[in-house]
Amino acid sequence: LPFIKKVVDSECTDIEIVVDIFSGTGAVASAFQDKQLITNDILYSNYISNFAWFSPRKYSRKKIETIIDEYNAMVINEENYMTINFSNTYFSHDDCSKIGYIREDIETKYANKEINERERALLITSLLYAMDKIAKTCGHYDAYRQGVEFDMHLELLLPEASITNNKKNKCYNIDSNDLAGKIVADLVYIDPPYNSRQYCDAYHLLENVARWEKPEVFGVAKKMDRTALKSKYCTKS
Repeated sequence: LPFIKKVVDSECTDIEIVVDIFSGTGAVASAFQDKQLITNDILYSNYISNFAWFSPRKYSRKKIETIIDEYNAMVINEENYMTINFSNTYFSHDDCSKIGYIREDIETKYANKEINERERALLITSLLYAMDKIAKTCGHYDAYRQGVEFDMHLELLLPEASITNNKKNKCYNIDSNDLAGKIVADLVYIDPPYNSRQYCDAYHLLENVARWEKPEVFGVAKKMDRTALKSKYCTKS
């Protein structure tokens, strides 16, 4: 990020609008929070993270902190979508039980208007980051490590998201080709996928939990039955 900022500062002038069109979880966009930001990613899980970090929507830090503290203190022992499909694969049975409970509770709180859209995104982002930290994988979800001890357990952290983002910031979750003709920018950062495979295939579990459509899963890796998904962005591999 210091290198990117150095190049922009030395070579570009009058930068007001910055677009990160393949933004992932927003690492590069975070270096330009003093500008108007437009982020985009085809994965809903990444869009949720970007909305959490960069949305101009106000949120209550105290509320999010209280909810996260409550989640961390809970001992959950229920059967749910996560235990039925992922128990003792990427996560232990107990962690799956807690993940499933928390994710469902976030949707309940949102439906009951106890949290707004950005607060929902912050809680989902906190959960996804906590999951990824303890998942028994080697960086993606094409496979899980078998025969290992579940020595780390789910702990959500409070996202340090700004409450003073640019009021014109926008976060998108669409095909970059469709978005390109609809936006204007002074600076565009383009870091496209490395091959023709959709990243949803490698990060299916995070996408599954982010969307929470609860599709059937298949195979050793427990990938989503993408033909049953509402999203067209997880249908290609």
